[in-house]
Amino acid sequence: LDAYISKQISDDELKEQVQWEKRWSWSFEGYLPIFQTCRQLNIPLIALNVDSEDLGLVEANGLPGLSRDKLQKYVPDPNGFAQFARNRYYKTYVDYVISPSYDLHKSLGILRTTITGQVLEEDMSFARFFSGRILWDESMASNAYKWVVNNPGGLICCLVGADHVKFTGGITGRFERMAKEQQLDCTSVILNPTLIDTRPSGSVSMLSNVAALASGPNDLTLQLRYLKEGVDVGSEESRLPDSTGGVLALAD
Repeated sequence: LDAYISKQISDDELKEQVQWEKRWSWSFEGYLPIFQTCRQLNIPLIALNVDSEDLGLVEANGLPGLSRDKLQKYVPDPNGFAQFARNRYYKTYVDYVISPSYDLHKSLGILRTTITGQVLEEDMSFARFFSGRILWDESMASNAYKWVVNNPGGLICCLVGADHVKFTGGITGRFERMAKEQQLDCTSVILNPTLIDTRPSGSVSMLSNVAALASGPNDLTLQLRYLKEGVDVGSEESRLPDSTGGVLALAD
C-alpha cells in the first residue's frame, strides 16, 4: 500500500501484490477510484482487517483456533472485548444484524468454505461465523484506534460494509469503547442507504424491530429499540414503553 501511494507500483501491481483475487470477493475495480484518489492526494492507505489466514482458522475452529499471541494481536483488550458482548443492547444488535446475515450466507450456500477457501465438512456453525465477525470488527476498531493514538490530531476514514457500522454494534461501538478515556471522536456515516441496508440481511421485514413497526413498509429503519434487563422479547411487557432500555441509531 505504501509503495502504491508513493507511485512505485501501478494499479495492476497493487492488485497482484495484495493478492486481491485470493483474499477478497468484491470487485477490485469498485475500489479502484478510491485508491487512485488517495494516491493522487498522497493519503496513506491502512490495512485494518484480520489476516485472511487467521480469519480462516477462526471460521474453521472458533477463537481457540488462534494462538494466544495471534489473538493478542487483534484483541489487545480482552476484558473490554468480552464485556462489549454482554450488554442487552448488543444481543438485540446480534439478533437484528448478525443472525440474519448468517442465515443469508447459509441460504446462498457459502458457509461450506472459509474465507481462504478451506472446504468444511458441514456448514460453518453460527458460533464460528459469529466469532469471525466479532474478531473482524474488533481488529478493525483496534487498528484504527492505534493509528489515531499514534497520529495525534489525525483523521482516519474507514471504508467498511454497512453491517459493520449500523446501530453501533460493530466497529464504531468498539472504537468508542477503546477511545473513551482519550475522548476521541468517532462519527459513523452510511452512504446512500437503501431499504435493505437498514433491515435484517436478506429481508425487508420489520418484525424483529419493534421500533420500526409504526413506520411504513418503504421507510428506512433509523432506530433499533432494545429492552431493559429482565424483560423477555415477545412478551406483553416488551410492548410497553416503560420496557424500553434505549434505542440504537442507524448511524450518526
